[in-house]
Amino acid sequence: MFTLPAELRPLALRNREVLFGLLFETVSQTLLTIGADPRHLGALLGLTAVLHTWTRDLSFHPHLHCIVPGGGLAPDGQGWIPTMDDYLFR
Repeated sequence: MFTLPAELRPLALRNREVLFGLLFETVSQTLLTIGADPRHLGALLGLTAVLHTWTRDLSFHPHLHCIVPGGGLAPDGQGWIPTMDDYLFR
């Protein structure tokens, strides 16, 4: 899960499309960059991100829930690189 910093929430209330677009872009690029790094996984990740904007008590709290498989496509596209143990990244 990735949360928009509290300091940016007032800005996001007035510029939702821009800020939420930046949140999706930043989170996806972060996961793809770390996943591609051979020190972590060395593979191309797949991911699905879901935006939540409000808490149960209706407080504005934008955050993304990300679903990422337990591994990724090898750089040559010819195989699957599984994660070690039960974690995507250590």
